[in-house]
Amino acid sequence: MTREEEILNLLLSRYERSGHCLPGKETKKRVMLNLSRGDLDCYRENDPSIADINSAIEILISEGIVSALWRKGYEGWLYGRVILNLDELDRAYARVCREPLSRMADTIYRVLCQAAPQLHTAWKLRFLEDESKLLLVNLRPSRLLPMNEALVWSIMKVLCYTENGPELMRVISASCFRDSKYLEQNILSHLISIAKVYEPELAAYRFLGDEHLTKNVVLEQIGILPYPEIIEFCGNILLSFKNTALNTGVFQNGFCIQSENLRFLTGVDISSIKKILFVENRTNYRHAVLRGVQDDTLVIYHGGFYSPAKRRLFSLLSENMTYASQVVFWGDIDLGGFLMFTRLKREFFPNLTPWRMGIEDFEEYKDHGVKRPIDYVEMLRRKVDEEQFDSCFVPVAHAILKTGVTVEQEIML
Repeated sequence: MTREEEILNLLLSRYERSGHCLPGKETKKRVMLNLSRGDLDCYRENDPSIADINSAIEILISEGIVSALWRKGYEGWLYGRVILNLDELDRAYARVCREPLSRMADTIYRVLCQAAPQLHTAWKLRFLEDESKLLLVNLRPSRLLPMNEALVWSIMKVLCYTENGPELMRVISASCFRDSKYLEQNILSHLISIAKVYEPELAAYRFLGDEHLTKNVVLEQIGILPYPEIIEFCGNILLSFKNTALNTGVFQNGFCIQSENLRFLTGVDISSIKKILFVENRTNYRHAVLRGVQDDTLVIYHGGFYSPAKRRLFSLLSENMTYASQVVFWGDIDLGGFLMFTRLKREFFPNLTPWRMGIEDFEEYKDHGVKRPIDYVEMLRRKVDEEQFDSCFVPVAHAILKTGVTVEQEIML
C-alpha cells in the first residue's frame, strides 16, 4: 500500500463513520486527519518518513482529492491537517480500489432480501430483519454479519440449506460450495455466533459459557452435524424400527445409538419401566450404570444442552410412559443444572422431580464446591428475580448466592 493509499483509506474510514455518510443525517464537520494530534502515527518531528508523507499529501492535493493546512510554526515542514474533498468521493474510492460503504450496504441488503423467501424458521427471519434494518439506518450490519458480500452469500446458503433438516457439516459444505471444508474454514464462526444470539434455546443458555454451549452443541441445534452424536442410556426398553425391534435391556452396562439412526425409530416400548433417571454428567451416568440398574429403571445420560436428536428420543419416551412412572433429574447444583431441569420439565415431563439437588445436599457438599466469580453470582441473582427456573430450586439458589459456591455431581460419588 502506498502512502497516498494509506492516507486516503484513513480519511475514507473517517468519512464512513461520520454523519456525512449516514442516510438522513447532516453535519458541517470536515472529514480530516489531525496530524498534530497523532492521527498518523509515524508523522512526527525528526521521523525519517516525513518527506515521503509530505510528498504523498502533495500528490493528493494536486489531484484535488484532499486539501491540507500547515501546522502553525512548522510551515513548509509539517502538515497539521489533511482534509478530504467530499466533492471528489468517487475519485477517492476509485483511487484506492475501495467500494463505497453505501454501495456495499446496498449489496448485502439485497443478498438478505433474496434469501428471505427461502427461509421459514422464525429466528432466522428475525436475524435477517434486524440486519436489514441496521444496513438501512447505519449502512453496516451488526458484528454477527461480515461486511463481505461473498461471505454473506455463503452464510445465507447454509441457513437456507438447513431449512430441510439436519445434515452432516461436510455434506452441507460440498452441496453448497462444492468444497467439503469451505463451511468449516470460512463461515463456521459466523454461524455459531448468529445461532447463539438468535436460536431461542441457545440464546437462553449462551451466558453459561462453553461448559454448556460447546461448538458442536450449537451446530447440532441448528442442523449442522459435525459428526454423529452418540446417545447413551441403560434400561429394559424396546426400540422399534421398520422391520425389527431391539430390546436394549440385554446390554447391562449401557446401550449407545447414533443420532442418525433415531430417524428410523418408529416407536419405544417402556411399559416395564417405573422410573426414569436423567443424569447430567457422563462420569455419574457411567458410575450409576456400572453399579447396576434395576429392571424397572431407565438411566439416561442427559449431558448439557440436549440436541434435536435427544429431543426426539425424549419426546418418544414422554409419549409412551405411564402416569405411574417416576421421572427424576440429577444434575450439578448450579444455574446450568437448574435450567436443564426446567427445560426438560417444561418440554416433556411435567412430573419431573430433582434428585440430590436440594438444600440438604448442598449443605453436605458445599465445602468441596466450586467458588464462583461475582459475575456468575449476579447472573444467578437476576435469574432468581426473573423466575427463570423452577421454583423448587429457589432455596438452594439463595444458599448459592450467600456462599458464592456451587456443587458438581462428581463430588457426590
